[in-house]
Amino acid sequence: MEPVYYMEYSESFKIVNEMYTALYKYRNSKAWGPFKIQDIKTRAYEGAKKRWAELKKISRKERLVKVSFYEDSFTCVTGDVTQEFSYGEIECICETDTTLALVADKKWKKEGFIALKKGSVKGKSLADLKEFLLKKCTKAGGSIRHL
Repeated sequence: MEPVYYMEYSESFKIVNEMYTALYKYRNSKAWGPFKIQDIKTRAYEGAKKRWAELKKISRKERLVKVSFYEDSFTCVTGDVTQEFSYGEIECICETDTTLALVADKKWKKEGFIALKKGSVKGKSLADLKEFLLKKCTKAGGSIRHL
């Protein structure tokens, strides 16, 4: 089955740091008292540094990230690890300058957050992908939260 939308990009520390920054900005939007921007950047950098070290233990080679969006679900393949997700699990779609983040509901067994590199959609526009996700991710309430 051919995907409706497809993204592909190389995994790098810069991307991991951008994804952690999006995660911490999202968590900050849920916090009782907002963090300072510098706190978010510091925490994100520390989290990304730790995660990057873990990733380098798994594979010393640069890994390709491939995300395929189908009508019923989407998959994320990083190196030789494949994860499948349901649109029904996504409760929030967030966007930063560099990432599009999908936040899953509390029942999700996985990490609960997947961030995708903007500008990596192949053959179609990012605007079309966002419109598609808004239709499919009904729990997201029909809007994208800008972080």
